[in-house]
Amino acid sequence: MLPTWFLVPFAIVAILGIVGGAVLDIYSSGLSLLSAGIKIPRYLAAGVDGVIMLIGTIYIVFISSNFLYQFEGFLITVGVLIAAWCGVFLGDLLLRSSNYAEGDLFDLRGRYGDVRWIAVITTIASSVIGWGLVTNSAASWLTWQGYFLQTFGLGGKTGAWAYANLGVLVALVLSFLVTILTSRGVVARQETLSH
Repeated sequence: MLPTWFLVPFAIVAILGIVGGAVLDIYSSGLSLLSAGIKIPRYLAAGVDGVIMLIGTIYIVFISSNFLYQFEGFLITVGVLIAAWCGVFLGDLLLRSSNYAEGDLFDLRGRYGDVRWIAVITTIASSVIGWGLVTNSAASWLTWQGYFLQTFGLGGKTGAWAYANLGVLVALVLSFLVTILTSRGVVARQETLSH
């Protein structure tokens, strides 16, 4: 419907958008690399991440024959972990009647302390249960998952429920409920402290 000349400005805008996104992603991942404890200048960290991304792209495009399955398996595995974390966060958020005290989030001696072990243990336990309810047969390094499918009567790793990825939902709901049940007192004490 549009004239042919429109392809040129469209291509320029599309390419600039992709380049702009890539620059932001590389800068952000460079900061993550620095926060992991590597002592190099910021521009060098961005360069290291750029090289890693280039090597990864070359591998995916020219060498790997089944990257999509491996990546899908990775996303499901990480999805369970993120769902467990999200359930803890949403449960904590629901229990609060006021906003977080931002300064205390960055202060080890603040009202939130250093590590909330119940949240860490809930995330880990929910993830372990969630991984037992997902399968990743296309990714050979993830075949250990799905260990609860037979135990819970869901047909095992080849049954009707094998590829439903129930573990993501179970990890989310379980961690949410555990947080609601175990953190009410902790959150109430935190909120009684003055800003």
